[in-house]
Amino acid sequence: MAAELPLDPYAASRWLGYIGLFGIIGAPVFRALIHRVTRDARLDPDTGARLGAACRRAGLASAVILVLANLARLWFQGRSALDPGEAMSLAAIEPWFEGPGSWGLMWTTQLGAAVVALVGLIVARRRLAAGWSLAMLGAAAAALAMPLTGHAVESRLGAPAGVVLQGLHLLAGGVWLGTLFVLLTATFAATRGRPDERERAAAAVVHAYSPLALTGAGIAVALGLVLAWIMLGSLPLLWTTSYGIALLCKLALLSGVAGLGAWNWRRVRPALGSAPGARRLRFSATAELVIGALLLGVTAVLVALPSPRL
Repeated sequence: MAAELPLDPYAASRWLGYIGLFGIIGAPVFRALIHRVTRDARLDPDTGARLGAACRRAGLASAVILVLANLARLWFQGRSALDPGEAMSLAAIEPWFEGPGSWGLMWTTQLGAAVVALVGLIVARRRLAAGWSLAMLGAAAAALAMPLTGHAVESRLGAPAGVVLQGLHLLAGGVWLGTLFVLLTATFAATRGRPDERERAAAAVVHAYSPLALTGAGIAVALGLVLAWIMLGSLPLLWTTSYGIALLCKLALLSGVAGLGAWNWRRVRPALGSAPGARRLRFSATAELVIGALLLGVTAVLVALPSPRL
């Protein structure tokens, strides 16, 4: 009988970290899409400016979530090393920061990347280009740093290859689902009370986003399958180990997200530009994001489980 899956506060904090990470990846990507469609005259500059402001707010919220999730992970990691009732102190968590490859050093790298993204999004209000460039740098660094405290550092391919593969997997997923999250929240926030403008804006940004979504989804799925095989290595382990069961749940949710994404691309996207296209997009994209959030929750549990091949 497989052991129970670890549904604990540490996994919950890592889940919030994934959500924040996807948001800070999606914000600069969506900002670049806004710039493109405005430049190509598919959106007027005023609508583009409102979308940009809403995009920055969504990115800021995501960066704050990521920073808080990292702090929560430090707290829960520290508590796991203490006896019940023992006070939390700097001395208690100091061992986690000892050594060049320590958990604490890797955690510090993750927090630093999140802070860089947060600072960039703050700066973007006054210095647009510099702020968004810094935010993009922080987002990419956060994606590559996230695997440093997971299974990737124990990969049979070696720690550098494992971290890069997992980081690219997260980046691609963020381009896909993180950008969709920012697109949905920013588009509806920026066009509140303007139904005709909402239809035009939704059509413009979704048509620009679709090729990017297909690319991000394809890379994320392909790398996910490669990583799953590296960590598992045997088909029967899918139903005989806790890791395999969690992986099966992730694959099922991934199929649901991909199916809804295909529906959006084939049925919802062509109808955009006139009512009720935006309303249909809101419903179907929200469903896609909800399943995507559950997928990230299972991923947070998965990385806490021992891999059968490590």
